[in-house]
Formats: sequence, structure tokens, C-alpha cells
Amino acid sequence: MTKGGTRLIAALAATALVALLLVACGNSDSGSSDSGSTPGTNANETSAQDNGSGGGTEGENDAGGGEQEQSGSPDASGKSSSGFSAAEVETPLKVSGGGSAQFRTKGGDNSIQEYGEEKDESELQEAAEAVHGFFVARATSDWAKACGYLSKAMSEQLEQLAASSTELEDKGCAPFLEAFTSKLSASAWRETTAVDARSLRQEGEQAFLIYYGEPHKTAYAMPLKVEDGQFKVGALSAAALG
Repeated sequence: MTKGGTRLIAALAATALVALLLVACGNSDSGSSDSGSTPGTNANETSAQDNGSGGGTEGENDAGGGEQEQSGSPDASGKSSSGFSAAEVETPLKVSGGGSAQFRTKGGDNSIQEYGEEKDESELQEAAEAVHGFFVARATSDWAKACGYLSKAMSEQLEQLAASSTELEDKGCAPFLEAFTSKLSASAWRETTAVDARSLRQEGEQAFLIYYGEPHKTAYAMPLKVEDGQFKVGALSAAALG
């Protein structure tokens, strides 16, 4: 693993855990403690994590001022208790490919763009489906499914935070995400699910999906772990490449 890749992974994990600890200890007075901050100003995360990977959370609590998300899982009609179905908040996944060279910047930090080796199209598709699936599950308030996309390390961190939270009766990853995910409008949630996968860089069990998302075709990198032959999401939010 390159030093640059190691530093980014460590930074994502450390800052995410600190922010999550603050939230679990009761820092939820605004009601918008979502588990992860979006790189840029996008909504690709849940603000409990605010992992400092681009600054800012995804919009405001009521981003767009429209319909708001409430916690809950989808019912038989495909609607979550937020009132948002996948049809309302899912942006179709794109896998355009092209490799990481398109993201390299002269004289800039290319540690992710040059991490490990470029993987083939089939693996890029698998990784993209995992990341996109996680974002869609969260947008439709399907917390158990969202947790199923997370790596063991990230799930264990959330479970530990849930266990230490005085605000939760039910302990676990899903209850934690449900309790500390911001209320967003359908349009804001739809923005969080925008993924145009371009590159997958991998070394051993660690990988990074590089993709374009919203707003304004921002470039992001999401850390992944390979567990039991499947790509698992290693953070609640992606880092903006800059």
C-alpha cells in the first residue's frame, strides 16, 4: 500500500470516528446529525460521520425545503416511512470507465489516482453497484440494507457508538443510522445517489472507487474493502478529489 493511500484511509477513519463519537455523546441538538459529511456540498453522506473529506455536510437539514425524510424501512408498496420510494430518489447508476488518468492533476496529490493498480470493467461495475446501492438504501431509509453494504470495520464502529449512545434503546448499526441521519428533501436525496463510476484502484483487500457525482460533476473517491469476495463500503461518505 502506498504511503498516500495509507494516510487517506487513516484520515477518513480517524475523523469519521471522532465526529461519530461527538454525535453519539449527544451532540444532536440541531436534529441533523447525519452519519457523514459530503465532500463538497453534496449529500453523499450521513452527517454523523463528517469525515472531513471535502468539508461541509450535504446540504441543510431540509435541503431544498421540500419533502423531508423520516426514519423507517420501505413498506410493501416500496415507499419508506419518509414517503420516498426508490423511483423518487434514485439516480440511475452510470459506469463510464476510462481509468484514473482522467483524474490526475499535474503537481497535485495523485495518491488515490495512482494507488495500487487499475481494475477491469467487471470489477469496476461490482464496486460501483456497492457504493450506489448503499446511497440508495440510505436515501429510502432502508437502514438494515444500508448497513449490509458497509465493511465490517465501519459496521463495528457504528455498533460501538450505538452501544454508547444514551439516546438509543435499540443498539446496532441500523438504529444508529436511523437516529442520526438528516432529514432531506427528495431532490436532495436524489443528488446523493448520483454515481458515474470511472475508475477502480485496488491493492490487496483495499480499493478506491473514483466517480463523478453531484453537485456540478464533482470527482469523489470512496474507500472500499474486499470481504468474502465482495466490495464493501469503507466510509459513510466519499472524499472529494481536489
